[in-house]
Amino acid sequence: MNQEAILHADMSFMHEWALDKGRRLKRAEKIILSTINRFVYEADHIVISVGGKAGRLGESVVATALVEAVMQALRYAGKAGTPVTILVDEGAASLFNEQLYQKEYWQGITVVRATIQPEERRLLVQEYAVGETVLVLDFDGANDELPKLQVLERDEEDSCTVAILDHLFRVGIRSYAHRGPVRRYVDFVEELFDLPDGILNGLYAQPQIRLSTVEEQERYQTLVKRYTLNPDALRVVCFFQTVVIAKCYCRWDEVMQLLCEHVARAFPGKKVEFIIVCGPDEIHPDGMRRADFLEEYQGFRGVDQNARVLVVAPDSLRDLAILAKQADLALSNDTGPGHIAGALQVPTVTPYLPGNVYSRKVWASSLWHEGVTLEPSPYSFEQIRSAVLWDRTTIIDSIPPEELVSAALASLPEEWRVENHVQPIA
Repeated sequence: MNQEAILHADMSFMHEWALDKGRRLKRAEKIILSTINRFVYEADHIVISVGGKAGRLGESVVATALVEAVMQALRYAGKAGTPVTILVDEGAASLFNEQLYQKEYWQGITVVRATIQPEERRLLVQEYAVGETVLVLDFDGANDELPKLQVLERDEEDSCTVAILDHLFRVGIRSYAHRGPVRRYVDFVEELFDLPDGILNGLYAQPQIRLSTVEEQERYQTLVKRYTLNPDALRVVCFFQTVVIAKCYCRWDEVMQLLCEHVARAFPGKKVEFIIVCGPDEIHPDGMRRADFLEEYQGFRGVDQNARVLVVAPDSLRDLAILAKQADLALSNDTGPGHIAGALQVPTVTPYLPGNVYSRKVWASSLWHEGVTLEPSPYSFEQIRSAVLWDRTTIIDSIPPEELVSAALASLPEEWRVENHVQPIA
């Protein structure tokens, strides 16, 4: 299959535009966006690549917000029904339900499990780029460069024009975070596709994991029996593992204790159930494995025995998502499963390093994230960078537990809020 590049355009200007919406575009930049707009309207097949660096789960989940914005844009453009192939990193593919995407949008959507190796993924893109005019959108977090546009033509025997929008993740996720939590994803897609301002709904274009209601309930009941869950307890799902040690908050026990004290005062007799969810031991360093959390938390009982801790290792990401979906609250380090909780619209309280390294602005990825950090940052960039390089938790641990608890209490469902609680008559 011979291909000839007929256009190669740098799109780094979109980073500057993200930071300054009032930036005036140059003539050449307008021509690039106009070309993309033409391909949006002319495409008879769209290929979307979703993944993360080294198979990172969080980047795949956050990129679903861009997928949602693209699907909205296609509807606006009168392109509903256009065949769409979503190539998903094999590490996250079980979270992408093809039938539920089809139900929400249209039947021509296909989800394909893809390899995480960039060169092999590019071959897959070529394999699935079938049609006379194909638009390829690279939302893979492994490609941490500034965006560019390539237009390729295949030989006459396989007549096809392929427009590839490469390396969109960095600008679409990081740079456009400056537009605020509601508009960040839709602003990016509107401007990338050269569409009118404000035609996409930022409340719906958020990270999203779709679960089948019937299958979810059936599977959840199985998990309730397996873990002997208490249906009347305040259920808190916890994601305390992380591969970046500097993001590992080591004061979660203090947060849990303060939360139990609140429940004991406001809801005497009620229980709190903390479900600490662990992933495979082999991908986590020493101190971050299931046995470590069992040792640290198995004796935790809260106030007057009002707490119970379960340390579980679900069979699949799907089970993890189902457990998270049924929780009242998530407590999470800045890690992939925390993004899953947010994508399921579960209030997710997360401590973030201050400043611009793994910043809250970028990685509090959904409207359901309650990020807590230190503002203004009392640490220099070099101090934070050093903490990341040398696996030090001193900076993240300087966030007071009381601030995390305050965010948690403000995020609880109405039935667990003090102002809505009526004490029983003695």
